[in-house]
Amino acid sequence: MEESQALNNGPCDNGPWYCYFLKNTQPQYRGLTYIGSTNDPRRRLRQHNEEISGGARFTHGRGGGWEIYALVTGFPNHVNALSCEWRCKKPTGNPRAKPLPEYRGIKGRIIGLNHVIRLEQWTGQCTIKNCEFPITVYLASDVYGLFDQEDLPENITVLEGVPRF
Repeated sequence: MEESQALNNGPCDNGPWYCYFLKNTQPQYRGLTYIGSTNDPRRRLRQHNEEISGGARFTHGRGGGWEIYALVTGFPNHVNALSCEWRCKKPTGNPRAKPLPEYRGIKGRIIGLNHVIRLEQWTGQCTIKNCEFPITVYLASDVYGLFDQEDLPENITVLEGVPRF
């Protein structure tokens, strides 16, 4: 199945699974970011923007304006997608540490993704090692240049532009 077809599928118990990076475009919330995982990015984005019920507590009440600026695809299951989400939120791997300044904000999240995407496993919960499945990273044009594509593992593809939802 082509990636564009997979992105248009609705919820499915077995995936495909995605890890998504949101930024808020509202002037008063400029710079706020959120990372999550889902098997239906369209529905999840609508929830974060309060068009339908659901969504994370962090994104609720912030006037909508959330958009995806990075999307990681190709996860074989929900556990690996959740592990990627967790590790992108905690790039150092320390569950109790506050995020270091270099990993905060839109740019910082991409710097963290640069580090995290190259790891053999994101957490001990991963059921399949990262090198054993193809990963595609979609990056919005304004952050594409921040991602270091040198020495990427062969199973990782980075593309400019995020699919529209």
